[in-house]
Amino acid sequence: MSSERYPDGVTGWVGWIAFAAYFMIISGFFGAIQGLAALFRDESYFVVTKDGLLTFDYTTWGWIHLIMGVVLMLIGGYLLKGSTWARVVAIIVVGLHMIAQFTFVSAYPVWGVIAIAIDVLVLYALLVHGREAGV
Repeated sequence: MSSERYPDGVTGWVGWIAFAAYFMIISGFFGAIQGLAALFRDESYFVVTKDGLLTFDYTTWGWIHLIMGVVLMLIGGYLLKGSTWARVVAIIVVGLHMIAQFTFVSAYPVWGVIAIAIDVLVLYALLVHGREAGV
């Protein structure tokens, strides 16, 4: 195969950026559904710890996940277009999404762990191979 298959500075690893963008869109869609489910559930979730009682309101977390889901879908779309600013913002938003999943994992443990794993793969793609998308 010829080395002219890709433009200068771009390798086959640029597919990781498409992977990240599509998974951001998919993760955002499911995050929005998760947020809507929490909004419709509209009750409090209580966790008892040795230091006291922590109260997590599903409505608040529902709005957080719904907004983050919509933002992830929008940024994923711009990332598919090769936007450099979208890559920078995506790293920040995916990191925040991962933190939000950690705090919500006690309510939905299986989904939280799956979402965190997807966020790790997306961050890997953006951080390691993201520079190639802007070339």
